[in-house]
Formats: sequence, structure tokens, C-alpha cells
Amino acid sequence: MDEGIRDELQGMIEDALEDMVDELRDEISGCVEEAVNDSISEIITEALEEFFSSHTIALPDGAVIHPKERLKVLSPDKRKLLPCYGGLKVDGKTLVIQTRISSWQSLCWYDTQEEAIAALLKIKDAMQSGEKYLEL
Repeated sequence: MDEGIRDELQGMIEDALEDMVDELRDEISGCVEEAVNDSISEIITEALEEFFSSHTIALPDGAVIHPKERLKVLSPDKRKLLPCYGGLKVDGKTLVIQTRISSWQSLCWYDTQEEAIAALLKIKDAMQSGEKYLEL
């Protein structure tokens, strides 16, 4: 192969690799920045939520704001007691509960999806009625 052609091919390959590395670097940088921003936002939100959920606040006009109690749900097998942040979902035959802003945990598994949905509705009703504790 002619040395000129080889040098030109090598230059083209190096340019293409450099472009690929630049694109990859930009994409990774964007993903990392997005993940960090999301995490910081969630950390701040959860810290504020934690603070306000454990402190009673007296306003200048005399009104008092009391922390909101979260419903705690005990699984049927008595192995998990989880706070319910507000989100509930059924994934197949599994009842999944939101325990923090960005945290979901499986609470229990049922034989049928209908049983899982019935448990979800039971938790929903307990949340709406202001209960503090529910045993499935």
C-alpha cells in the first residue's frame, strides 16, 4: 500500500475516533449532570420533608402547623412495616409501596392480581381516613 494512502487512512481513522470520543464524552457528561441534578433535588426535597414532618411550626398569627403522619403498613407475613409516602401500585401480583420520594419497595406478593388490587384499595382507604397504622 502506498505510504500516502496509508497516512491518509490513518488520519481519517484518528479523526473519526476523536469525533466518537468527543460525542461519548458529551453524552456521559450530560447523563452525569442530569443524575446529579436529580439527586440533589431529591435530597433537598427529602431533607425538607423530613424536617417539616418532625417539627411543629407556630405561625405569627397564632396558627400551628402540625406534621403530617404517614401511614405505616405491616405486610401480611409480618416481615415488613413500611411508611407509605403516598404512592401505591400493583406490578403483576406484587403490591409495591412508595416509601420516599424516589423509593419504591415491594410490600407483599399475592396469588392473584385481584388480591393485590384489593390490598392496594385497603391501604388507599386507610390513607384517606387518616389512619396511622394498617395491618394487611
